[in-house]
Amino acid sequence: MKDLYEKFAYDYDEFGAIKEYLGSERAFFEKLFVKFNVKTILDCACGTGQHLYMLSEMGFEISGSDYSESMLEVADKNLKTYGKTIPLCHCDFRYLEQKYTQTFDAIVCLTTALPHLHTDEDLITALKSMKNRLNENGLLVLTQGTTHYTLSLPPIEVVINRADFSRVFVKEHDNQFQTIHVLDLFHSDNRNESNQYDVIYKIILDDDYRVLLSKAGFKNIQIYGDYDTSDYNEKSRRLIVVAQ
Repeated sequence: MKDLYEKFAYDYDEFGAIKEYLGSERAFFEKLFVKFNVKTILDCACGTGQHLYMLSEMGFEISGSDYSESMLEVADKNLKTYGKTIPLCHCDFRYLEQKYTQTFDAIVCLTTALPHLHTDEDLITALKSMKNRLNENGLLVLTQGTTHYTLSLPPIEVVINRADFSRVFVKEHDNQFQTIHVLDLFHSDNRNESNQYDVIYKIILDDDYRVLLSKAGFKNIQIYGDYDTSDYNEKSRRLIVVAQ
């Protein structure tokens, strides 16, 4: 796979500092992981470290990996800024066994990371790899912002609009894939430039996850529409999967 974040990683956190991941998302993970007595967690698509920071602050033993070396470089810098020492590993989540011999109580793959894979074969390979790195009755948690509802929204979304910076999403999709053209516009005396990054996601919705996870050997598949654990439906703005 090509590293789509080789350059984007260094501006990715214009979305917000990693310390800002709190609120309902944190409460969801805390309730879930306490219920299942989770102690050790692998974030196998850790990006710039947002969830690593959050889960570490909650007291879990956390490790992180990512396919993008640039993302890992930024994550390492971010975490050190807040005094966090968390093991990071460059790894393709289709082949976690190549870098990890240990198993975990939970593995998380968040923020629409899994749909970067575009074939069912790759998706099932990744899910099986995650399953094989879980302890008995371990949990897999997947989250994404692609839902039946969000696919129906207008194609242009202004995500950030500051005096010095704007980020615009221009979205298009067919029955299989969604492409998000990320337009970054820097407009200050210190930095005046524009960049475009194109991210292509396979569209994976609730019924697709049930099929893929079952084929990968998971059971007890729960699908929520928000961090309050409400059931997923066609008006949900999030899709959250928890499987054992």
